[in-house]
Formats: sequence, C-alpha cells, structure tokens
Amino acid sequence: MAKRHQTRAGDWESIVGRLQELVLANSGEDEFREIFKILVAKLYSEKFAGRAPEFQAQASPTKTAYLINDLLARASSRWPGIIDDDARSRLTDDHLSICAEAIAGHSLCDTNLEVLDGFFEFLVSRAIKGSKGQFFTPRQVVECCVKIMNPSPSEVVLDPACGSGGFLMHVLNHNADRLLESRQDYCSKNLWGCDFDKRAIQIAKALMLVASDGSANLHQLNSLAKAASRDLLGFADDSTPRLTIEDLLRTKARKFRGFDVILTNPPFAGEIREQSVLETYQVAKRNRRTERDALFLERCVELLRPGGRLGIVLPHNKFGSASWSYLREWLAQNLKIVVVLGLDRRAFLPHTHQKTSVLFGIKREKPVRQPDREPILFVLSESSGKDSAGRIQPRRGTRPEESAWLRADHDFESVLDQVRSFTRAHEVGWSV
Repeated sequence: MAKRHQTRAGDWESIVGRLQELVLANSGEDEFREIFKILVAKLYSEKFAGRAPEFQAQASPTKTAYLINDLLARASSRWPGIIDDDARSRLTDDHLSICAEAIAGHSLCDTNLEVLDGFFEFLVSRAIKGSKGQFFTPRQVVECCVKIMNPSPSEVVLDPACGSGGFLMHVLNHNADRLLESRQDYCSKNLWGCDFDKRAIQIAKALMLVASDGSANLHQLNSLAKAASRDLLGFADDSTPRLTIEDLLRTKARKFRGFDVILTNPPFAGEIREQSVLETYQVAKRNRRTERDALFLERCVELLRPGGRLGIVLPHNKFGSASWSYLREWLAQNLKIVVVLGLDRRAFLPHTHQKTSVLFGIKREKPVRQPDREPILFVLSESSGKDSAGRIQPRRGTRPEESAWLRADHDFESVLDQVRSFTRAHEVGWSV
C-alpha cells in the first residue's frame, strides 16, 4: 500500500503532496489545475481577504465551497491570466472542503518559495515538460548563473523560456537589498519572462505574487516567433493571440533598444522544419537539422542591446560537435564569449542525463567577420549538488526549508571564485 503523505507545518512539499493525493483520490479532474486553483484562493485570502472570512473550512461543505469559489473569482479579477477562464473549482463541495481543510492552517506567504516552486515543477514536468525537452533548471545552478551575471537593480532582464520563473525570482532576490523602489515596481519595469507553456506562466505569476505582490511582465507566447513567422509559430488554439516579444515591447516599453541581461535555459529537443521560419534565422542552414536551442541562441543575441550580457544553458554538442561548428563561428562573430561553465551529468536528473554547459558572453557593438583572439574561461563543475537519482544531496547540518544554494552539496562557490579572478584579470566588461 502506498504511504500516505503527512503534512508538516511549513513543509509545502508534504502539504501539496497530500493535496495531490486528495485530488486524485476521488475527483477524476486534472490534478494540477485543481491544486493550483486551491492554492491561488489560499494566496488571495492571505493577501487581500481583509474582513472577509479567512481560507478555512466552514460550517458545511457547501459554505466552504462557496467561500473558496468566491476567493477564486476575486483572485481572477485582480490577477488576470493567473488561472483559467473558468474561475471555479471542479471538485465536489465535499471533496473541495476536505482539500481546503488540509491546507487551511499553513501559510503560503511565510514559506520558502523554492519549496513551492519545486513542487509545482514536479507536477508540471510529470505531465508535459519532459516530452518537450523542457527541463526546469536546478535552483543552485540558477543562483550560480545569477551571481556570475550580477544584474544591477537598474538593468532590464529577460528570460525568453522562463518556465516557472526561476531565473527572474533569483534576480529579484539578488537585488532585493539594493532596490530604491518597491519590489512590485521593480518587477513591473525590470523583469520580463515568456514561455510557450500556459501552466508554466501561471506558476511564474503566482510565485512572483508571493515574492513581490506583482507578476512582473510574464507572458505566454513563443519567443522564437518573429513578425514574418508568427503564423507558423503561434498556438494551436486560434483564440490565442500570436504575439511576438517585439509586439509586447511596442506597447509596454516604447523606445526600447534591447535587454541589458538575458538569462535562460531554452528547450533542447525539437527540430524546426518550416522553411518560412528558418529563413528568418541566420543560423538555420539549408539541408541541415535545425534544433530549437540553436534558434533560441540567435534570438537571445538579437534581443540584447549592444553590450548586453547573455547567460544561456545549452546541450554540450553545441560546444564541441563538429556539426555545430558553423553555429560557434556565428556566435563568436556576434558575441564576445567570456565564460563557459560545464555542468556535471547529474545536474538535470531525474529528467535527463544530457551533458550541458552554460555560456556567458557580451553582445558586440557590431558583428565582426574575424574575431580577435580573446581570453575565454572554461570552468568545470564536478558537483551540482544532486545524487544519482536526481535528489538534492544535502550538506551536513542543513535543513530542508533552506534554499538549494545553501542546502545542496555543490562546488559552485569554487566556480564563482574562478570566474571572479578571471573577469578581474581580463577586464571583460562586468564585475562578478
């Protein structure tokens, strides 16, 4: 018999695990959608319910269901796009009341966001992510990348494949103590995220609301789409606007000249074959297989301002395979490559054993035909903080509620020391 989850105060992995059991037990509904609705109602109650009844079981299941659905309706009105158009739980009144009781005594706003983030990623990745080659980035890897890029509070940051918003949340935390404005104002002006996946964007918005009372500039769209190719790179649902990132910038950030920083882990799998799409990308070669991550690389460089910085996770074949030498040549012409960080094969377990590296560079003022010999630091991480099953390998004396950066037994502090020494010695263009 499967072991029943026990809910422990402050341990949202166990709490949401119990919710998952309850939703699956008797409803037949989509587990992610129904759990997410319950948590959004809980979040709204904690932040805005005021004199209204708190999120808790009422005198009868019918009254409890009415309360939660009312909270959902108000949350949907205040936070457009965070849940589906149907802002009501599909669970029966009795079932919804049982689920509400399971989390009523726990606080979303007082918990470690990485716990919520991680469990939502688990739910989404089980359903859809792995089949699309989209693997969420371990938070200790995210933190290392943010520390290397060291975005300032004034810089505008984009993740064009943001998933649940890990890079953006870590940028917010990185700058939190240096802000001269509210977190909400900072997020609304400086943080941008896009993802093709609707559920990922919903999670990102919810987590950003917990972190900053704002959802930043988070949008569901295909970041590879350009004006000339939007019809082919849009969504299957004809009711969804086929927007490009440029469309958003024209309406929300006039006189925009490019992002200061792009941090991203684009999806690896998938071949783009439509010729009208490939014709909009320089790195797409006729009679060659063109993978999405190669197009994402060019798209990121295109979206940066001259002098802007890029940090991007890519499969190892883009760095070493002879068949991708033309991509590396194009990249060197358009980007001053500063650091290449090799990650160990456990970094993305349990999703994939694929070897990956992170490239950091600066967009050139103008493309060069033949780059000068420029120093590049190649640094290897031999321990990402995961065991062979893909679980966090904890440091001795750490606690489960601590962040992955503190808890995981990784060697990224040593990586940072090497990068700092290199960037200081060679005056590469930014401080780490």
